[in-house]
Amino acid sequence: MKNAHQLLEQFTAASFRDPRKAAEMFTEEGAFEMPYLESLGIPWRYAGRKEIEGSFTFVRGLYPDMDFHDFKVVCETPEVAVGKYEFTTRSSKTGRIIHQLFVGRLHADKGRLHSFASPSTSWSWALASFPNGLADYQVPEGRKA
Repeated sequence: MKNAHQLLEQFTAASFRDPRKAAEMFTEEGAFEMPYLESLGIPWRYAGRKEIEGSFTFVRGLYPDMDFHDFKVVCETPEVAVGKYEFTTRSSKTGRIIHQLFVGRLHADKGRLHSFASPSTSWSWALASFPNGLADYQVPEGRKA
């Protein structure tokens, strides 16, 4: 049975190349979270393998050549691992080169991912997703003053 460090290493090495296979690393009730995406009106939490697979499919579509690199575990227990990693790639929507730095926290349960949270920089997602970058940003409904 894999510990949290091993799962994090395997998960980042796969870089969502196969969204279904990556989602199958999670428990049935597992969750994937990217909290800062909510500020762009993008769902930030995906629960269950089907939703997780959909999220990974979206990311892989936006960044078809994405590969994580410079992976390093910075803190770990058998059940929890925190790692840092990054990628540089071109957005399929805008053609812009994007660089993302991540810190991910993985919680393992019986050799599978139970939860994975990875905050990212919202502005990089905006530059990758919106044709005019941050100029296209709209405050999500419910967040307006």
